[in-house]
Amino acid sequence: MTVDKNEAQDYLATIEKVQQQTRRALAQGGGPLYLMIWAAVWLVGFLGNQYAPPDVAGKMWAVMDALGVIASFFIGWRMARRVRRPGLDARIGWFWLAWLTYGFLIFGLAGVSDGTLISILFAIYAMFGYVVMGLWLWRPLVWIGLGVTALATLSYLFLPAYVNLIMAFLGSGALFFSGLDMYRNWR
Repeated sequence: MTVDKNEAQDYLATIEKVQQQTRRALAQGGGPLYLMIWAAVWLVGFLGNQYAPPDVAGKMWAVMDALGVIASFFIGWRMARRVRRPGLDARIGWFWLAWLTYGFLIFGLAGVSDGTLISILFAIYAMFGYVVMGLWLWRPLVWIGLGVTALATLSYLFLPAYVNLIMAFLGSGALFFSGLDMYRNWR
């Protein structure tokens, strides 16, 4: 098959248009809000790890995670009417439900009792979910996931006294500012 220069330019223009429409759909479909919600969960949770007694920090995480799940579900339900890809909406929801269930099973069976380690492991596990979603939907999620995973791992290994502050501000900041960038530049 031979494609002349004009046809190639038309194909490239079509591809660019589809990319822009996809980016706009993601931005209008709640993507920025999910990132910002989970940034807030991380900020409060990791600050709780740093400053609250362990039993209080654990309760703070439980409450914040529950609020994050409820807010995410609500946004998904509300936004589903605006952006529709048959079957994909349900698959994303089922993916995160399976991810959460497996996470609780893995961490529950592992018997880890150090609150900071549990938080870092869940952060890394969450970033695995972001990488998978990035492979499916939005490539920058791959880089966010890999970057925050590196931040969590390196800060836990080399700056353990500050790991919670690093994750509270840099980890949640990466999520928040990624969501803000998506909201501002993709609409």
